[in-house]
Amino acid sequence: MNTTVKASLVFVVGVGGVFAAGPGAAQSYPTKAVRLIVPAAPGGGLDIMARVIAQPLAAIWGQPIVVDNRPGAGVMLGAEAASKAPADGYTLIMLNTNLTPNAILQNKLAVLKGLAGVIKIADLPQALAVPAATPASSVKELVALAKTSRLSYSSAGHGTVGNISVEMLKLATGADITHVPYKGGAPAMTALVSGDVSMGIGSLASTMAFVKTGRVKVLAVASGKRSHLAPDIPTISETVKGVELENWLGLFAPAATPREIVRVLNAHVLKAIAMPEVQQRLIDNGYDVRGSTPDEFRKLIDSDIAMYSKVIREAKIRVD
Repeated sequence: MNTTVKASLVFVVGVGGVFAAGPGAAQSYPTKAVRLIVPAAPGGGLDIMARVIAQPLAAIWGQPIVVDNRPGAGVMLGAEAASKAPADGYTLIMLNTNLTPNAILQNKLAVLKGLAGVIKIADLPQALAVPAATPASSVKELVALAKTSRLSYSSAGHGTVGNISVEMLKLATGADITHVPYKGGAPAMTALVSGDVSMGIGSLASTMAFVKTGRVKVLAVASGKRSHLAPDIPTISETVKGVELENWLGLFAPAATPREIVRVLNAHVLKAIAMPEVQQRLIDNGYDVRGSTPDEFRKLIDSDIAMYSKVIREAKIRVD
């Protein structure tokens, strides 16, 4: 059973100008505190992103931002709360790629469709890694090994990026690799480092710390593009075409939020992530800073729904 844990932090930093964008309320938005829901516990990737972004936004707006942590149900507890909130721009939510597979697995696509994507802020590159003693040193060699040996992989749970990525690799290559789900990324990484599993996919930034100590090897990144963190590491799709998954993080509002306010929000977040100090903080935490228009983000979500639905169906993935 999932337990709701609430933690809040209020950011009030300076007073900045506001862009005028459209008629009515959007011209003066925001005029009061904004609640930013984080559907995860403090200290994780979503929470770090929310707090990094909240500081410059509070300065731009001259209004406080209250970060409200609501973990549970694989981001769906917070997502459902945000989807039911008043669509006035004063309740926002920071979400990541796990939104889509969890919505599919929990039969809650209506919750996903109750949210409007404001902006994709960044990607958090994921690494395909193996224990240092593993004879495979490339994706090609790992796939060959999987066809002659009994391999297993760890993930942070069913429907997570690590789970979906490896299942995509299995579907594309015919390799038989046993899934060992854990309750979170930290225990999944511990299992990989200790050699309890043969492989795993986790945050590239976190994995590189174990590479430096000689405990694991990174064979590839799961995204479609190489990461600035390790540009010499190839993508999985360079070896197995079509196996790529972007672990994005982005900002959402309730679906009925006026489009003018969504445009204002988009413009202000773009302004925030263009600040050198904000970019550096995100890079230091392992993010590839991106940015998008609301329409581009919507198209990404639509493509995610189609892709995740196909993989979940074909790989027969089920909720824990």
